Amino acid sequence: MAKRKCKSKTRAHKPCPNAAGASGFCFVHDPARGKERAQARRRGGQRRRVAHAGDADSLPQKVRTPGDVLRILDYALAEALPLENSLPRGRLLIALADSFNESIKTGALEERLSALEKALAESAKHDS
Repeated sequence: MAKRKCKSKTRAHKPCPNAAGASGFCFVHDPARGKERAQARRRGGQRRRVAHAGDADSLPQKVRTPGDVLRILDYALAEALPLENSLPRGRLLIALADSFNESIKTGALEERLSALEKALAESAKHDS
């Protein structure tokens, strides 16, 4: 027994290839099933969402130090890793790696500068 085809036309004005229900229309074209289609779109959109992987409680309230920046980057990385592999995800991971690198370098420079300032202050105490 052959399946009945939908009575509707596609956007290209060709016959719809989907199987028809009792109304003579497929799920996509049946005017009586508009609410069902809207609910299905809503459910589909909700199921595409990925649960948060990062711990939002670890984020600093204010960003004042390289450590604060690193905590934000850790969170962003945890959120990005479970995403579906794609070109935008790859670009994000590269940008995050660059940001980690810059933040680590800045933190190291700040530590070295602080150590130099401390040594200078001690040297000035001994000279006076």
